[in-house]
Amino acid sequence: MSEIALSEFLGKFDFRDELTGYVGIEREHFLVDRHGVLVPRSKLFLETMDDERWTYELSACQVEDRTRPQKEIGAIKLELLENDNNAVMCARKLGIRVINREVQDVDMPLDVYPDPRYLEIVRNIERERLSAACRVTGTHIHIGVSDMMSAIATYNVLLPYLEELCELGDHSDGERLRLYKTMATSWKPERYKNVHDFLRVAKLRGFAENPRNCWDLIRISRHGTIELRMFGVTEHTDEVLMWVSRIKKILKGGGCYVG
Repeated sequence: MSEIALSEFLGKFDFRDELTGYVGIEREHFLVDRHGVLVPRSKLFLETMDDERWTYELSACQVEDRTRPQKEIGAIKLELLENDNNAVMCARKLGIRVINREVQDVDMPLDVYPDPRYLEIVRNIERERLSAACRVTGTHIHIGVSDMMSAIATYNVLLPYLEELCELGDHSDGERLRLYKTMATSWKPERYKNVHDFLRVAKLRGFAENPRNCWDLIRISRHGTIELRMFGVTEHTDEVLMWVSRIKKILKGGGCYVG
């Protein structure tokens, strides 16, 4: 078990009071050629895109777009649409397409983006888990919180709604989440009594040194947010906004500040 001290653990989270209630979106996408065949060209795509809102994923056949923290639903929508438009133009230059599909076929390429962390992950997992990780894409929603106590309170309010939110964001009859659970093995969030209990769980489950190694479908993110990872992908921006609205309604009902 990790011997990390509480103060060191808390220092790994970047809470920002001024971003309380702000929302950030991450969306994963597959890259395909003109015939719809997956292509491991994320590095070239990102070099061509040259936009900090776009980044890589484990699979070299995937890219991810992000929004800046936004408070208003309208601002979130505009940024999502701008990212979509930029993706179309960038992909067109490369003769490929960016598509939204929750689950890809089992025989897809397993090329990995050449990031040191990802290369280390691949060295330590079996092929079945690597395939599960590469075959799925999702949408992650971040809600800003001011400090760790607020984070734990907000996180705990969301836990009873896990099953509802999983169903709300599902477009693959549960297949995406089945594969996600194959990859993550530990994915189910548990209630934290307080900060010390959170550290205890983090030590037991091996993410005290690096919070990124927590794969729970709801987690307290190192970015100082509550991150919800259960949603799939969609072609419809308004559906993403509906997910955000539902989360905010849950939090407001639980007495959490959501802006």
